Amino acid sequence: MKTKIKILNYLKRHAIACLYAIFYLFIHLLNLTALPVFADESIYIRWTQLIIDDWQQYLFFPLNDGKTPLHIWLQLPLQFLFSDQLYAARVSSVFVGLIQMGVMALLAKELGGKKKSQYLAALLTAILPFWYFHHRMALMDGLLTLFLSLTLLGVIRLIKARKNKILDIRYLILAGLFFGLSLLSKLPAVLFIPVLLFWSLIPNPTDFKRIFINLVKISLAIFIGLLIFLSLKLHPAFGQLFARGSDFLFPAKEIFLQGKWLMTIRNLPSYLSYFSRYLTLPVLLLSIYGLFSKNNKGVFHLLFWSAVIFIFPIAIMGRVVYPRYFLPISIFFTISAALALEELINKIKSKKNIKFKTLYAILLAIFSAVIIQNSSFFILYSLFSANNIPFVAADKVQYLHEWSSGHGIKESSNFIKLQAKTKKIAIATEGSFGTLPDGILMYLHRSNVDNIYVEGIGYPVKSIPEKFMNRAKDFDKIYLIVNSHRLEIPIAQNKLIKEYPRPNAAPTLQIWNITNLIKN
Repeated sequence: MKTKIKILNYLKRHAIACLYAIFYLFIHLLNLTALPVFADESIYIRWTQLIIDDWQQYLFFPLNDGKTPLHIWLQLPLQFLFSDQLYAARVSSVFVGLIQMGVMALLAKELGGKKKSQYLAALLTAILPFWYFHHRMALMDGLLTLFLSLTLLGVIRLIKARKNKILDIRYLILAGLFFGLSLLSKLPAVLFIPVLLFWSLIPNPTDFKRIFINLVKISLAIFIGLLIFLSLKLHPAFGQLFARGSDFLFPAKEIFLQGKWLMTIRNLPSYLSYFSRYLTLPVLLLSIYGLFSKNNKGVFHLLFWSAVIFIFPIAIMGRVVYPRYFLPISIFFTISAALALEELINKIKSKKNIKFKTLYAILLAIFSAVIIQNSSFFILYSLFSANNIPFVAADKVQYLHEWSSGHGIKESSNFIKLQAKTKKIAIATEGSFGTLPDGILMYLHRSNVDNIYVEGIGYPVKSIPEKFMNRAKDFDKIYLIVNSHRLEIPIAQNKLIKEYPRPNAAPTLQIWNITNLIKN
């Protein structure tokens, strides 16, 4: 009897959490592959497959492209559980998001939020477009943000554990471990170091002795994280991690001495549009509202300025900046909005003046309605009409319109498999990695490829390399898979055998029969 009572009490206490988890999994797992594979996803999944085929050679292969390997490693087990490679990879991100929901509730609690703000923080993490989209994509940013959230949670608890040496050491190690894991997830985790140091201002920004002690503790945690990251130095490819930094960031010399910041700073309005679209305008307004709050004002300021500190180096030094690079700032705006919503609810309950009560009720209703409406539209389009997802312009290009969009990749792979049942097939693809040819190879993994030869030949496609022609001439059929706007070889129109459209009249993915062209 006592056992039954304990179980019932446990279920009661965790009923809401269970309902949240069920709701989250339903809206995230449904039609998970509705949006075709994205270029970076195809690369990461292909690396995972190479590790499966020969782990000794490829376990640290991501280092050669300037990527840390943790995200790739965590995808490995799921590749054995599901036959659809893209689904398997995206499921790993779904579970990252599920953990993220719980961490956000814990962060809200540590920052003074009651049950309301904890549930709100978890709910916002489940539905806000920025979170929702990246928890359905097999990209590194969701995992990076999760470990940064856990690092921040560890730092807050480390600072609060003032007179307990055992807790001090435990949280110090945990904060350092999670920061190390964030670095192993994606290198931009280093941009979180100033944010962590900024949190030394808890609990009193005027207690300089306490701030100094906090700085020492946080610095030690960061040092532990850096040591974990530097363990990669044991691998000879470690130096390649920093080889591609100039592809995404301007050197400091160009920014500050040559005045490049005057050019990059002009992009700030675009970045603000990313936040208002993907986090919704009410979430941003609630974060600003918190700055003028009488309750928890210090926490609201910490959250707001942490976001600014993280955004600043990307905005100033960014050569190529996509919205996903800003995902970690969602931590601060989401918690701030949850705390502000809780405060509005409390004011409605406590105010005796009917005018103020009505004003706060109207504000709460408007903010809630806009958040729910914007999030619902984004989720419904993601589930049932992926070509119409309301992306900002930069993401429309990436995920829907350009070569990086995977429209037609799975269909092309199925076409190749079908042809290879009775013939030997050679495939030349545009590009050397990414959507083509990695996307094709990704879908051919664990299939019979004895009759298939696939090779990327670069872009734009101005000619067929002699190396490919020499190897392909003995195959029964030879095909070229290319994006329509990158084909510069004159091929008779009747040789176009398949064409897969992208939305909004964007360039199509084409399959050309070039058998006669090669053999003659």
